[in-house]
Amino acid sequence: MYILTKNGMTKNREKIAQDVFYKYLEIKQDLVNNLKDVFLRVNYYTHKYRGNLHTDINVAISENEIKDQKVQIFVRHGGLYVKDVMVYNSKGLKDSFILTNIYD
Repeated sequence: MYILTKNGMTKNREKIAQDVFYKYLEIKQDLVNNLKDVFLRVNYYTHKYRGNLHTDINVAISENEIKDQKVQIFVRHGGLYVKDVMVYNSKGLKDSFILTNIYD
């Protein structure tokens, strides 16, 4: 399967899947390495990673109803996506929910 890109060239599905996954890992590594700053500088980290006309990238940081911190990473390009919601409490990572259609 080939997908049309910005300049009219085509990329195959495997290359797009790899690009989406690597971008997701890059963002996750940055957030995990700077976790204390992430919750103190919410506005900075929610605006640090942005997509473009063809790639949707979103980082959201929030608090749930029981005062746990949530960090969500979403990366999508060419119909392929990775979404990860990590839940942190005072002891560290409590849970992580990863959704993707890369392997479908």
